[in-house]
Amino acid sequence: MQAITSVEINTTSDGYDYIFCGTGASATLLLLELERINLLTNKRILLIDPDKKDKRDKTFCFWADVEEPISVHLNQLISHDWDKVALSEKDFEHLWPLRYNHISSIDLYNRLHELTKKYNWDKISTYADKVAADEQGPFVIVNNRKIRAAKVFDSRPPSYKQPVNGETHIYQSFVGWMIETETEMEKSTSFRFMDFQIEQQGSTQFVYVLPFSSNKALIEVTRFGEEIINRADAEELLRLYIERHYGKYVVLDIETGCIPMSNAGIEQTDMPGITSLGTRNYQIKPSTGYAFKNMYYHARDIASAIKNNISTDALNRSHQLSGKGRFAFYDDLLLDILKNKPQEGKGIFIALLQKVETRKILTFLDEKTRLKDDIAIFWQLPWWPFVSTLLKKCPGYSWFRPTVLTFITILLMLVGSYGEWQSNIAYALFFSGLVLVGIPHGAVDHLLETGKWDLKEAPVFILKYLSLSALMGLMWYLLPQLALLVFLAYSSWHFGQADGKKWQFSKPAYMLWGVMVLFYILGTHLPETNSILNLMGNTTLPWSCPVWVMLPWLAWALFRKQASFALTIIWLMLSAQLPLLISFGLYFIGQHSLTGWQHIRSHLQISHSRIWLHSLPFHAGAWLLLAGFLFFWPAVHPFQELNRWAVFFIFIACISFPHTIYMNAVYRGKGVSSDR
Repeated sequence: MQAITSVEINTTSDGYDYIFCGTGASATLLLLELERINLLTNKRILLIDPDKKDKRDKTFCFWADVEEPISVHLNQLISHDWDKVALSEKDFEHLWPLRYNHISSIDLYNRLHELTKKYNWDKISTYADKVAADEQGPFVIVNNRKIRAAKVFDSRPPSYKQPVNGETHIYQSFVGWMIETETEMEKSTSFRFMDFQIEQQGSTQFVYVLPFSSNKALIEVTRFGEEIINRADAEELLRLYIERHYGKYVVLDIETGCIPMSNAGIEQTDMPGITSLGTRNYQIKPSTGYAFKNMYYHARDIASAIKNNISTDALNRSHQLSGKGRFAFYDDLLLDILKNKPQEGKGIFIALLQKVETRKILTFLDEKTRLKDDIAIFWQLPWWPFVSTLLKKCPGYSWFRPTVLTFITILLMLVGSYGEWQSNIAYALFFSGLVLVGIPHGAVDHLLETGKWDLKEAPVFILKYLSLSALMGLMWYLLPQLALLVFLAYSSWHFGQADGKKWQFSKPAYMLWGVMVLFYILGTHLPETNSILNLMGNTTLPWSCPVWVMLPWLAWALFRKQASFALTIIWLMLSAQLPLLISFGLYFIGQHSLTGWQHIRSHLQISHSRIWLHSLPFHAGAWLLLAGFLFFWPAVHPFQELNRWAVFFIFIACISFPHTIYMNAVYRGKGVSSDR
């Protein structure tokens, strides 16, 4: 094995083909797959890891059909497998055609060392200080030296972001003893998946048993919870469990570990030429901690892409992608229960193990079941922990708000024939929404730049803000047609920018969406729209907009598998049946203002209540300004309803102009979460 020289490598052509930052399971699996399909010959490779990988420190297990590629290709590494699972001290269940496989970490590491020696790779036994890319390509900083490569594979332990929007971050921590018993073990040919007959200690805890012979087994105590299990507590639980079940024993080896069980985001920036591996690539299933099988198939995808000269950048799994789908939804519920109702965990898992065939459980954990299979599994579980958790978390799900807006729209349509009921209910919702979020979401612009209220800077900020609003007001007074055109333009931009961030649109897509959604609402209510636009700017829209123009967007939403986007479009198509002011009010409050509020909260990292309290000075000022508008603006005479709405929208145009500028700066920067 060569030691790398101290000479900095500055160009990709003179650098490495591949650099591996971290040489654990995910990196080794990728190297094994590249070796299997003959892609390592004449490749210059650098391995960076402070760990020598010279001892058994982990146990890797996975279940698979005997004919699956993972079983076939890793067959020589599998040191033991089981085709039966112990359900109790007396009962067991056959898993065929599945087998539960064990690979010792030292066997995996030894294969890595064999490849390193065979191909004469370089290795640096230290941490990588930085992994990044510039216009010349990816590079790694080690001991203040920049080392380049055509591709960098990054499996360094990740840093998780603070959980937001109902996300959960807990741990699977464990302490295991490899023991040898004096007497033969019963059921030594079957493994024990989860035995909950131990003290729970305020968390969800179980014992995991892997027998390797009639008198040798790995026995682990595992905890799912916020607190990592104390080693002394775990060893006491192990001692009591082993003495009760196996009698006298000798401890041959000790294994400890901690695996994140999280659906929170990971601190990283996707850059060309850098592919994340393992935990860093969201390969751990949040609700179980299993990752080995995912890492193997991820390695196959990467190797296949390299073989076919396809960029591996697309194989960087995003946080948004990892949080989509029904299985992510199930993980979300269970993680929340394990964190906030740990006393429920034991009952849920016992019911699962006792009432559902283990093969079905494993297929479910592989995320290969159909929806009807999932329903059948959940039907066997205690229902209240899941229902109560769902009720608590519903407002945080992306599909919840458009669903509620759809129901409100249908309700307003149904009461439309009952005199003034429709308008009374709608206006009550609209003005309540304005007070709660509509005006407040634009009344914290003073915090967006610095994150705090600075009394010294306040007069300058207020003067600048009012000046921009006054400039817009002057344009309305002198050049109303131009002002209307400008208002529609920046409103389209602002709406599209907020929704585009929520649904991860490209810039052209969100610009097109902003124009579409505004002109869709106006164009599907053309007579009402033109009555108000005529009063605002002495102009009208020349054509109406049919409801069906939203169908291509609906098709795109379904293609992207974005439920909240699709539901929003369906709701907008329904809302076209309501009067203009109600339809626009529902969008402005229910979609735009709440979306902007979420983005502001993500940017400021403070609570809802604090945002609202911080908004109060400008919130109150906005209502005072509105009163002044209604009193002084010439168009208010005669004081008819349409005139009042025209004045109201001119007022909104004036105060939203500087708000759009400040929010644009936020959206162009960092710190705003997209929809999950």
